[in-house]
Amino acid sequence: MGRFGRLICTSGSKAGTEYELTDEVITVGRSANSHIVLDDQFASRHHAEIRRHENAYQVHDLQSKNGVMVDGVRLSSGGTVWLQDSSELQFASTRFRFYDPSATVTAPSLIAVREPGLKVDMNTRQVFVDGELLDPLSTKQFELLWFLYQNRGRVVSKDEIAQAVWPEMQGEVYDANIDRMISRVRSRIEPDNLEEPRFIATIRGYGYRLMVE
Repeated sequence: MGRFGRLICTSGSKAGTEYELTDEVITVGRSANSHIVLDDQFASRHHAEIRRHENAYQVHDLQSKNGVMVDGVRLSSGGTVWLQDSSELQFASTRFRFYDPSATVTAPSLIAVREPGLKVDMNTRQVFVDGELLDPLSTKQFELLWFLYQNRGRVVSKDEIAQAVWPEMQGEVYDANIDRMISRVRSRIEPDNLEEPRFIATIRGYGYRLMVE
């Protein structure tokens, strides 16, 4: 097995095509100069980049018109997230599967059980707090938590949250709706710390930050 990550196209005219991610920056788009050329009328000429940092990979949205989705969650315009082994990526209407040769063969849920703090597993949609598996979150609750988890340590605006969690609303999401959803997620992951949240910090007048322990 090679030491570089791979993308395999899973939809459209190039389904089954495999791309080895050997360069530090891999460009994705309709432009013929892209490393990965998208045969997709909904894709932008310069749609996204896959960035390699030693043995880890990120996907970065180049403010594309129709966006980038990772495991069903849309990135904010210009946003960047780390990729996990078997992550599904969607550039406009074209889907890919990411494979990481450095990924451990140990089940992610078993890793999460042994580690303190908050752990979110997109593949199983499971959430652990200090090794304890929580009851399943609702779809929107999980999408919100997953978006914060992907951007942990970074302050994200309410506009970014609206685009990622409610893409179907095209940005027409009231702040009060976001605040209520944050409150529901907090009540699930830290019901005993609502006055002094351990995980989700409020950045007054702007948004939220998932704190890294």
